[in-house]
Amino acid sequence: MNGNKLLLDTKAFIYFFEGRKKITNLVVNTPTIYFSVVSKIELLSATHLDQKALDSIKTFLALCQRVELPTEIIDQTILIRRKYRFKVPDAIVVASALHLKAPLVSADVAFKKVTGLHLILDILD
Repeated sequence: MNGNKLLLDTKAFIYFFEGRKKITNLVVNTPTIYFSVVSKIELLSATHLDQKALDSIKTFLALCQRVELPTEIIDQTILIRRKYRFKVPDAIVVASALHLKAPLVSADVAFKKVTGLHLILDILD
C-alpha cells in the first residue's frame, strides 16, 4: 500500500473536524486525501450543522480528491455488497478504497473482514 494517500470515510472526517489528535496527525502527514461522494453527501446533509460548519467542510473537501463512481467501482460495490452484506454507502466506500489501492481510514470494525482492504482503525485519541 502507498503511504502517500488515504481514503477517509465519513466518521473519520467527523473525527478530523472534531480535532481528534490521531486522525488529525494522520491527515496532516498524508499528501493526498480522498473521499467518496457518499461521505460528501453524508457530511453536508447533517441537519445540525450551521452555515459556517458547512462552509468549513466544503473548503476542506476542496483540498481533497473526490472519488467518482466509474463502472469499475460500481461493479466492485455490487460484489462487496453481495459478499459482505454491507449497506450500499459502506460498500461504495470500501470499493473506492480497493479501486484506489489506498488505505481506508474508518472506525467501522466490520470492514476488517474485507479481503485485500488495508484498513486503519486506530483513529481515536
